[in-house]
Amino acid sequence: MSPSPQEQQHGGRGYSVPAGRPYALKELQANLGALGDQVKDLYDGAHPTEYDAVADALYVAFQTAAGLAPAKSYTGCPEHPNGALDPEAPEGWGRCLICNDRRRLARRMQGGRAAAPAAGPPQEQRRGGYPVPPGPYTLQTLRDHLQGINEQRLELGLGSPDQAFVRIADDLHRAFIVARELSRPRNTSGCAEHPGAPIDPDAPPGEACIFCAGRRRRAQRPPQVPEMLPRIRRGERRQLRRRFERPPG
Repeated sequence: MSPSPQEQQHGGRGYSVPAGRPYALKELQANLGALGDQVKDLYDGAHPTEYDAVADALYVAFQTAAGLAPAKSYTGCPEHPNGALDPEAPEGWGRCLICNDRRRLARRMQGGRAAAPAAGPPQEQRRGGYPVPPGPYTLQTLRDHLQGINEQRLELGLGSPDQAFVRIADDLHRAFIVARELSRPRNTSGCAEHPGAPIDPDAPPGEACIFCAGRRRRAQRPPQVPEMLPRIRRGERRQLRRRFERPPG
């Protein structure tokens, strides 16, 4: 009897399903199935608050998929997977700060003659080890991500390789970023300081932000001269006028 694909993947030895995978996989399948109906109701120009539920559901599904996948390497470095990230890594270098410092030291010791590695294609920005897609963020982009996720979902099983769970976790993180950006308040007022501000219907075009319009009106009011009370002579009491007379008795 020939070994199963899972046994072949693990060197011909018996394959056991990791603990917790059946429950987590069932939860992931259920969350992704409900997501399709939520996104189907969205339309171009939908209000940002309509994306809140989609972003929340995507984050829950991403957390479940990330738990099914192996631990993520933040740096992509096999020697220092959880080391510090280099914020100024040259093109073509890795993101591990320790390894990049070694390269910089080696270049200084060689008088700067050691050239940096050839620049490859620009790497996708990552956050916490997970990819962040570039903008612009649109509803069509979100649907494209979910279409690819659904295709992967149909092929997932208890014996799927770890790389399949890594891939769907990465794609769910991309879709979550798109949905989260679409759920942010949009600049309907045209104001860079208050992008989500209400619109003042009486303001001229280009100055529709109600907060800035109120600030301009207050600045245009003539300054009021404070009223000075007469000076009280020594020994006299100021006669204050009551706003409300006391009832008799």
